[in-house]
Amino acid sequence: MTKTLAIDLDSVLADTMTTWTAVYSSIYKTRISKYEITSWDITKILPISAEEISGIFIYVWTHLWKEIPPTEPNLANIVKQIHKKGYRISILTKRERETVQYVANWLDYYDIFSDDLIFVYDATPKAMYQFDILVDDAPINLIDIISPKVGILFNQPWNLGFNWPIRVSSISNMESKL
Repeated sequence: MTKTLAIDLDSVLADTMTTWTAVYSSIYKTRISKYEITSWDITKILPISAEEISGIFIYVWTHLWKEIPPTEPNLANIVKQIHKKGYRISILTKRERETVQYVANWLDYYDIFSDDLIFVYDATPKAMYQFDILVDDAPINLIDIISPKVGILFNQPWNLGFNWPIRVSSISNMESKL
């Protein structure tokens, strides 16, 4: 039986926060890196509203999508290797509708394979979607997962204080655990 591996896009496949923080730094005439974003709630770290945060994310995806790097070198081959091991690859990402086309472009640009590309536009928890394993950087997307499903937390500066039993720092690291 084929297992489905659902992989979040932002900050798991696409290192979106490196580009986001560069744009933020340019707008607000400061210098901040993603490593300084140590809380999931960016408003607790930076003097910015949730609407402004979302606006920068939309801008990054609609205008700078080619500048968003993958989270690690050789990511396309790593994802293909996981698929060859018999896993169905679903990219499961919550986002604004106007960014969808650019996400698809980014995946094609970096040759990231998937069997499914699932966009979440509402507050439906990711745990409600069909998968066996979910890799995500947001603890909120993992806490509702019930066995036999498995959640893997992808390490990022904003989730290091969250206690979770299965963590990885890269997709290649995760691939060896599968």
